[in-house]
Amino acid sequence: MATKYFITGISGFVGSELAVALASLGYKVSGVDRAIPDEDTIGDFLNLGIEYTHLDLLERQALAPLLKDIDVVIHAAGVSRVSEARAKPMECVSSTVLATTNLVELVAAQSELGKNKPLFIYLSTREVSFYDRLDDVDVNVDHIYAISKRAAEQLILAFSNSFNISSAICRLSDVYGGKRDHVNKLLPTFVKRARQNELVRVFDNETRFHFTHIRDVIDSILEIAEILQKPGNSQKCFEIWSEESYTAEELASLVVSTFKSDSKIDFALPAAGGERTKAIGFSYSEWQFTPRIRLCEELYRLSDS
Repeated sequence: MATKYFITGISGFVGSELAVALASLGYKVSGVDRAIPDEDTIGDFLNLGIEYTHLDLLERQALAPLLKDIDVVIHAAGVSRVSEARAKPMECVSSTVLATTNLVELVAAQSELGKNKPLFIYLSTREVSFYDRLDDVDVNVDHIYAISKRAAEQLILAFSNSFNISSAICRLSDVYGGKRDHVNKLLPTFVKRARQNELVRVFDNETRFHFTHIRDVIDSILEIAEILQKPGNSQKCFEIWSEESYTAEELASLVVSTFKSDSKIDFALPAAGGERTKAIGFSYSEWQFTPRIRLCEELYRLSDS
């Protein structure tokens, strides 16, 4: 069983939750991030012996020695939102495509030098699956995030095939839960406003959200790490999200009703147009994601707390 994990983007929501969960299970965890963790996360890292290095993934000479004797690399770094990618496309490409290239090339170099060759798990996004369904005429700047993630996936595949690296692409969707979730995301915002009986505003009713609890993400990644260690499982793509989905309007109604809130909901939006259903041309593994925590159940738990 793998014992040493290295996490990029370890200061972020998913990266930090993963680090704390893995260290709590007894694994040795280290990682890098160019962002500094908040004080609460730093305290958890210190208590659990998690080694954090303040480092940009493009700093090749400093990064290389940190990968020595690592069993599993979990690559969670990069721009994490569509809006950020559109606002700063160069930043998105640099932190996703260039950083990924540098990281996976260094991992490949481990095998060339006869050193331990770690498993490589990349945390991608459901946006790639949606992007793969689009016709060329539908592609626009809103898809820069998905394009950069898709490019990173292909780069990982290229290095995995060339250097025989066991790798996995894990596409996540609307991850929530845990104490490090961003308070300004859609779900936490709706919950906060419902608790305070404030107006809940719905600005987008076209997108459907497939919420995945962070605990399910962590459990799935542990399963996938075990799968990659078995013979014949070299590269795979895993979709980690539930088929259960909500528009922002449906989510607002669910939150307000669950919390028995007096909040009013602003529905001044056009009706949802639904998602395109063109088949995705990707070879997926037989592994099937099964959520253990459903959104409605978690909301009821929160409403009682």
